[in-house]
Amino acid sequence: MLRSVLFSLLIFTVQVRADVPLPPSMLNPVTAAEAWNVIRLASDNVDRLIKEQRPLEVPAQIALLSPALRALAKSPVKEGCEVMLDEQTAAAFKQVNLIAKEAMAENNAALESLQNGLRASLVELATGFESSVVNGEVYHCIDHTDFITFQPEPDCPQCQKKVQARRIPYSFIHARSDKPTVTLTLDYSAPRLTLKLRSQDGSPVLPDDLWLMHTAPVQVLAIGPSYQHLTALPTETPGDYVCDFTPQNAGAWRIHAGLTPAQTGLPEYPAAELVIAGEAETAPANQEEIRSVTVDGFQFHLSVAGSRGSRLQAGQLQALHLQVQDAAGQPFVQLEPVQQAFAHIDAFYTESPTLLQLHPTGGDILREELRGGPGLSFRIYSPEPGWLKLFCRVKIGGKVRTIRHQLQVLP
Repeated sequence: MLRSVLFSLLIFTVQVRADVPLPPSMLNPVTAAEAWNVIRLASDNVDRLIKEQRPLEVPAQIALLSPALRALAKSPVKEGCEVMLDEQTAAAFKQVNLIAKEAMAENNAALESLQNGLRASLVELATGFESSVVNGEVYHCIDHTDFITFQPEPDCPQCQKKVQARRIPYSFIHARSDKPTVTLTLDYSAPRLTLKLRSQDGSPVLPDDLWLMHTAPVQVLAIGPSYQHLTALPTETPGDYVCDFTPQNAGAWRIHAGLTPAQTGLPEYPAAELVIAGEAETAPANQEEIRSVTVDGFQFHLSVAGSRGSRLQAGQLQALHLQVQDAAGQPFVQLEPVQQAFAHIDAFYTESPTLLQLHPTGGDILREELRGGPGLSFRIYSPEPGWLKLFCRVKIGGKVRTIRHQLQVLP
C-alpha cells in the first residue's frame, strides 16, 4: 500500500512543483531532522492557506511533505516504534494525497478535516523520534543554500555570512507578513535617494539579513504621477541603501522598498512618502480597464484566463496572460531576460497600499542568450477588490520598456 501511495503522490508532485523556489536540500531532505523541519514549516503554511481559503495554493505546499516523509520512512526510530513508523507514514501519505486532491477540486469544506487527520498522524509519528529532531531548526546560508547546520553557528564557509533559519513562504504567488519587521525612512538630495531600513528595534537591516530576490536584496518601487522601478545598493552606513531617482514629474510619490527578510521568508514593502517640488499635473481618474497598449510600435495585450471568466476577482487564484506582437502584428519572440525573467509586473491598488509583484510561470531565466514570447503567463492572487495599475517591464533590443495596464478586481 505504501508503495502505491508513494507512486501516486510522486506523479502529483511533479505536476505542481515546477516553480517552487526552494533549495535542493529542502526539496530532498536526507536526515530525519531536515525532514521534520520541512514537514513543520510546510504544514504550518497549509494551515494558513486553508484559513485564508486559498485551496489552489495548497498543493504546492503539501507536496513538500512527500520527500520528507520518504526520508522519515528510511530513518532509524526509537526501539519498538518500527511498526508505528510504517503505519503512520502510510497514513500520512494517504492524507497528503487526499489533501492535494481536494485542494485541486477547491473543496474547502474537506480540507480542514483532512489537515486535522494529517496532524494526528504526524503527532503519532513524532513519538518515534527525539523532540530535538522533531522541533529543531535547520540553518543555512541564504546565498549558498547547500550549506546547512543545526546550530546558528558557524558562519558559511564559502562566504562567511551569518547563517539564517530556513523558511518556506506560505505562498509563492502573494504572501504577506502579519507583523512587518522593517521600517523605511528616506533622505533625498537629487538625484541620490537614500533608503534607511531599520528593524522594529531600530537596528540596521543589512544585506545579509535579506534574501536575494531577482538579483537584488532591495528593490525600489516608486509610484506617483508616473512609475519607476529601481535597484538600491548598500552603502558604507549599515542599513542605508542608495539609488539614483530622477522623476520626470513633480508631485507626491510613494516609495516602496521591496525586500524579503530571511527571518520570516515573507516579502515586505515598507513605504514612505516623497514630495518632488514643482508644478504637479493632476491626472484624470480613469475607471476603465486598459488591456491593450502599444509602446514603440510593439503591441501588448493582457488578459485574464481560466475557468473563472475574463475578469479578476478578489480572493481568487487566477491567471494573467500577456501577448506581445511587433509593429506588423506578428507574434514577437525576442523578449530578453531582465532580472532573470522575460517580464515583471508590479501592480498597485489605486485606493490601497497593497501591491503585488508577478513573474512569469516557469522559473528564473538564468541564461542571457535565451529569448521569450510571444505569450507569457502569470499567476495572480488579488487579496481585495478595487482598481489595479499594472506596470509590466520587458526588455527588447537592449532597452527596458514599461507598459501600463489597468484592471478592475471585482468583489
